[in-house]
Formats: sequence, structure tokens, C-alpha cells
Amino acid sequence: MSTDVSTSSRREAAARAADRRPAITMLGRRALAMAALTYIAAWIVGLLVAPSAPSPDASDADVQAFFAAHRSATLVQAGLVHGVAALALAAFVVSLARRLAPERTGTGRALFLLAGLGAALVSLVQLGLEIALNRHIAGGGASSTTASLFHAVNGIDTAKLVLLGVSTAAATRLAARRQAFPAWISWLGYALLPILVTGGAAFIVSSDALSAVLAASLLLLLLWVAAVGAVVTRAPGQAAAAS
Repeated sequence: MSTDVSTSSRREAAARAADRRPAITMLGRRALAMAALTYIAAWIVGLLVAPSAPSPDASDADVQAFFAAHRSATLVQAGLVHGVAALALAAFVVSLARRLAPERTGTGRALFLLAGLGAALVSLVQLGLEIALNRHIAGGGASSTTASLFHAVNGIDTAKLVLLGVSTAAATRLAARRQAFPAWISWLGYALLPILVTGGAAFIVSSDALSAVLAASLLLLLLWVAAVGAVVTRAPGQAAAAS
């Protein structure tokens, strides 16, 4: 008798878990979609609120003059592209990892999480440096320190782009095992690694060609995030039809 009761209890618990699974899956899809939209919106709005920053080889005086003239705008921009975008990126990475690798094991999943969350962390460090730069300008600090903070933000940005490239390639590799992405998204995910790494050099070397690659890499990254968010958050039947 006790065995029958125990078996019945296990069956009821399994049934309740099965009933909850669709709701949990739907919440996961919504979280992924919201994270993708927030990341894209933070970058688009952030790029519009302040003019382009000085080139890597700009003089200390030019860097000082730029941030003094656009102190509020550059702080708002930093809050969006380094702060809000970092939090959205972290949520996107965690949600996507759960969708692509629900077993929560494997080196591919670990690499994706490490690179993606590492990029988000680096972005928050950039926000801290931008706040320090803003406070330094407000206090009438020396131009040499302003330039040092500016170049530090740029140098870290290069590292962030490398991490983002690794994360897109790792996510694409995970998706290939489940055939979760259409072919063009997979090609874009792999291509973003060299494109983002090359574009990151624009923060170190002043070059029109590298600046063009940097601009293209950001647009392609946002396109990849939007496409992945749209494909992965569809119902299983819709996703299969799209691929």
C-alpha cells in the first residue's frame, strides 16, 4: 500500500512539474526577448545622445575640451552603452545559454558564459572609468589625467570586443548542435569574431579603415542579437520552420 502511495505521489509531482514547464519556458523566452531589445535600444539611443569621441591620437587638450563641452551627454551615453547595455547583455547571455544548453554542462556553454558575462563585466568597468572621468572634468582636473582615463576606456573596449566576438562564436557553436539558428545567423555569428577583433583595433590605432570596420561590427552585432532573439524566442514549431 505504501509503495502505491509513493508511486502515486511521484507521478503527481512529475505531472505538476510538466504543467509548470511551458510557463517557465515562456518566461525564459520573454526574458531573452526583453534583454535583446534592451541591449539594442541602449546602444542606438546611446550613440545618438553624444557626438563621436576624439580619435585615439587626439591631443590631451582636445580630449579635455571634448569632455568639458559634452560632460552631461557623455555621462548619459556611458550609462546607456556601458551600464544598461551591460546588464542587458548579461541577461541575454544567461537566457540564451539556458535555451541552447539546458543541461548546464560542457565546455562550449562555459566558454559562452565566460566570454559573454566577461564582456558585460568589462562594460561595467568602463562605466566606472567614465564616471571618474566625468567627476574629474567637473572638478577642473588636469588634461593629462582626462586623457589617461579616456585611453583606458578605449583600451578596455578593445578587450570587450574580443570577448563579444568569442561569445558570438561560442553561442553559434552551441546552436549548431541543436540546429537552433538558420544558416545565415550561424555564418554571421562566426564572422563576427574576426570582425569585432579587427574593429577593436580602432580604439588603439587611428585609421579610417579600422573605424569603418568598427562601425560595421557594431551594426552586425546588433543585427545578430536581434536575429537570435527573434529566432530563439519563437515557439519550437515556428523556429523549425524558419531554419
